[in-house]
Amino acid sequence: MGLYDEKASLGRSALASCLPAEAKEQLAGRILTKPTVSGEVLYGRGAPLLYLVFPLAGVISLQATLLDGRTVEEGSVGPEGVLGVEYFLGERESGYHAVVTIAGEAAWLSVSDFEAIIEKFPPVQRALQDTIRKTICALRNRVICASVHSASQRLATWLLRAHDRTGSPRFELTQRTLAGLFGLRLATISDASSRLSAAGAIDQTRGMLSIVEREQLEKLACECYQQHREATMADA
Repeated sequence: MGLYDEKASLGRSALASCLPAEAKEQLAGRILTKPTVSGEVLYGRGAPLLYLVFPLAGVISLQATLLDGRTVEEGSVGPEGVLGVEYFLGERESGYHAVVTIAGEAAWLSVSDFEAIIEKFPPVQRALQDTIRKTICALRNRVICASVHSASQRLATWLLRAHDRTGSPRFELTQRTLAGLFGLRLATISDASSRLSAAGAIDQTRGMLSIVEREQLEKLACECYQQHREATMADA
């Protein structure tokens, strides 16, 4: 999986940043880090939840598989979040496929190690509850967004969040990948991309998608992006 690194951190999530210095020292040498590759499956549906996974860079998609074999993104996680927190709600197996959408890096920490930290440092429990609350709110918002907003609005919002998470305006993304994420026909995503391109917000060629004009992309995004940004700023 990778190499243990005594200097590894657990990213910028609230769950990681709440750890006192003594807790970080206790975890030194127990964190496993490695690059993540686009298309890599970090958790398969039904896999035992043995580790928390902290994305340090890139974007990870949480995907459900339909009966006809299609996949659709239920949510996504970047450096602000963590995979596997449902373990602390009593789940012992993953309920989704966690697939790397945008390559980066991630850190693994066993749930048993984190349980020991929670027991020794009670304030960490509150941070864990806050992380779970934010995850549930994000999933609820996702349902509303998919129900009332257009494909081009949803695509613009997804790309803005990807930009925020990675710091890069350029992604290795195909329209087929995006269609799978949104559970939409390829023609629908192609039309949505064309609308954003025609407005001068993005450019997409040969499997690479670039944000050309971020301000324009923000104008074309749905209200969900602004709500998310305001919530993020309030938590900072």
